[in-house]
Amino acid sequence: MSVSVLSVDGPILNISRVSRLHMGAYLCIASNGIPPSVSKRILLIVHFPPMIWIQNQLVGAMEGEEMTLECNSEAYPKSINYWTREKGDIIVHGPKYEPELLDNAYKVHMKLTIHFVSPSDFGAYKCVSKNSLGDTDGTIKVYRKFCVSVFLNGRFDVSRINMNIYWYQFITI
Repeated sequence: MSVSVLSVDGPILNISRVSRLHMGAYLCIASNGIPPSVSKRILLIVHFPPMIWIQNQLVGAMEGEEMTLECNSEAYPKSINYWTREKGDIIVHGPKYEPELLDNAYKVHMKLTIHFVSPSDFGAYKCVSKNSLGDTDGTIKVYRKFCVSVFLNGRFDVSRINMNIYWYQFITI
């Protein structure tokens, strides 16, 4: 793993069109050729409204399973993050739902575990992120996966895999 460091000579560091990608620590080192050099660490903080991205926007589940939905948010100042159902009802921690937030500076990884998926759990879920500069949300749709039973060699084989079923009509000529 290599690290590259941008170095600028002079008393001024000018960052044009600053964005959230510029956030972080900057080190200024002053030297006149006579030891010791003097350094100052400057922390640049950029305020920006929440942004959300979701890797899997369509997720399948079978009844009785446990499943976890995931959503990522970035915002500064720190955002308020929560999950809702499609009608806007906020999801709270309980025996059915387990929301979890993993914070890392201005980034939040949101998880929602659904225990014992039932028919009422299919539909849309929203991860919501709000701060003083704005708000946004992302939607994940949960659909029903079916369990397929196949009669093989005199036994029923219950298969929990996704499969396509094709029907063909054979015509004798």
